Amino acid sequence: MGWDPEFKPQLRPLEAFPIQDGNGNRVGLRDPGGLSDKVISLSGAALHVMTMMDGTNTCRQIQDKAAVSFGAPLEDNTLQSMIEQLEQARFMDGPAFEEYYQSRLEEYRGARVREMPHASALGIVDDSGAIFEEMLADAEPTALPKPVVGLIAPHLDYPRGRACYAAAYLTLRARPTPDRVVILGANHFGRSTSVVATANDFQTPLGTTRTDLSFIEGLEACCGHLREHELDHAREHSIELQVAWLQHLFGADSFAVVPFLCPDPCGPTGTAPCDNNGVDLRDFAAALADLVAKDDRDTLLVAGADLSHVGAAFGDSRSLDAAFLEDVRAHDYRALANLSANDPDGWLRCLAEDNNPMHVCSAGCIYVLVSAVRGATGTILRYYQAVDQSSQTCVTCAAVAFA
Repeated sequence: MGWDPEFKPQLRPLEAFPIQDGNGNRVGLRDPGGLSDKVISLSGAALHVMTMMDGTNTCRQIQDKAAVSFGAPLEDNTLQSMIEQLEQARFMDGPAFEEYYQSRLEEYRGARVREMPHASALGIVDDSGAIFEEMLADAEPTALPKPVVGLIAPHLDYPRGRACYAAAYLTLRARPTPDRVVILGANHFGRSTSVVATANDFQTPLGTTRTDLSFIEGLEACCGHLREHELDHAREHSIELQVAWLQHLFGADSFAVVPFLCPDPCGPTGTAPCDNNGVDLRDFAAALADLVAKDDRDTLLVAGADLSHVGAAFGDSRSLDAAFLEDVRAHDYRALANLSANDPDGWLRCLAEDNNPMHVCSAGCIYVLVSAVRGATGTILRYYQAVDQSSQTCVTCAAVAFA
């Protein structure tokens, strides 16, 4: 690109992290969504300049502000070189990135199968299902009044979430195989701020499970196109972890899946997408509930959901001592009480207080599930806190069955 002092550079959502190299303490920059695999090492001064690349400042304005901050001019060629480096790393928003994104989207759709890239790291080394039986062996069965119609299980990795995974999926052991399973996940890194479906089938080491496209199309007739940002599914783990469990219990080719990623409804726009692009989560939940109720095929709903994310890694100043962890537990149980009462709006109100201070990442998918299992009673089966004192991180999860 040629030098244009009136150009307004705009970075895509990126993640900064501290690194150390031979040049002293620096900052690394990467794409949390995985659309770029590049990592750039920056000085603190360069990072300061990049914070001004938000689409509102021209290059000339960035130079003027940098000169005030540093007491020295930011030369044209220096800023241009920085912008070009960011473009090449696919960190910069704009026409070039959109062209690249569309090519990746077409590649994903053309594959027609969504593979499980994390399988070996999770301990799934073959199709024997040994890891799932090991987890189930530690769980105690819970008597439920009716067959399960909805289930909340973690999307933590299996080692950390094993207690809640086992408690949740043990409830399906004696359940008849459903015709389809609607799987609701969190959209951790994707571009969409609304609900995202994918038509691709899901493949794990246990086999390939087809996606029920006709069911998706039925929802799209009510909610509009749900696959505009289908590429959001490519790296998202919250659904694939549930697919593998269901394949183990029922057989990979004995049921169909309907996968949806759900946005966070705890922000200022609530259940409405913050960029006004896509269906309102409340409307989607109602349409899903209606479609399930009208269909005579057996449909199970599963949410791959974690709860609180606390500790230094998530911006908390408090250490993970017993008192703080008890506060987290109490907050989680206040929120979970709304699930037992089949009150999805109460669930959201509880989390949205003080702008979701416990950083619950799965508010949206749990909200949809509880809204859609009309009349079912929620039973909390297990609660767990995965605490790592060395990194000062804690992620909590729960197993909840609706019958």
